[in-house]
Amino acid sequence: MNLAFLWTQFLLGAQSFARQHELYRLPGGSIALNGGRNANCHWCLNVKSVTRSVTSPIRAIDNFLPPAEHAAVWALLRDGAWNFGAFSAAGGHRYFYKHFAGFREGEQEYQEPRLIEEELRRYPVLAAVWARLRAGPFNGHVLARCYANGMPPGAEGGLHMDSNVQSHLTAIYYPHPTWDADLAGETLFYNSARDEVIAAVYPKPNRMVVFPGTIPHVARPISVRAGDMRVTLMFKTAGMDL
Repeated sequence: MNLAFLWTQFLLGAQSFARQHELYRLPGGSIALNGGRNANCHWCLNVKSVTRSVTSPIRAIDNFLPPAEHAAVWALLRDGAWNFGAFSAAGGHRYFYKHFAGFREGEQEYQEPRLIEEELRRYPVLAAVWARLRAGPFNGHVLARCYANGMPPGAEGGLHMDSNVQSHLTAIYYPHPTWDADLAGETLFYNSARDEVIAAVYPKPNRMVVFPGTIPHVARPISVRAGDMRVTLMFKTAGMDL
């Protein structure tokens, strides 16, 4: 019995399993399997689709901004100098950042919400994005901070939470005009034990992802083949406006 025969039998068995068990349940979601050969792979099963019913309140909103506003945000983030030294967790790599409004080091630097919004109005393009957030998923919330990160190829973020208060929300906006899946750079979300990925968000251009700051998350590095930084724009809230 040669190796080729055994391999063929394995593939036939795997394809039969896929046909019999069209949906394979996963924690927090399901994967739809379609037995067969991938066009680029003569020996693997073809994963037809992945659908996650994320039970945690992580919401990805595509085409968040009209094209002109998307382009204006990208132009603003590309213009001017970046600062260097930001990090998301102890031991993680340092990377570039731009501070626009709110606290810099931590939430202990409390500022009057009205003053933070006034600070953001120095950047009308970003104030318009905040207005859209507050009219939608951040309705009733007050702004605590707005900033951007620029992670060079290979720079690694660290798993972290943005807050220990459930009502504090974070929004991450992916402003790039285009993105290639081979560049990686996904945002991964973990359970509270930090031993299971509960969601992965692809940095799709003009996508906004909103989530409670208490969910551990991390930005995965982009490929060293990338010719630019992974740029993200963040808005963080300090809870509801009482």
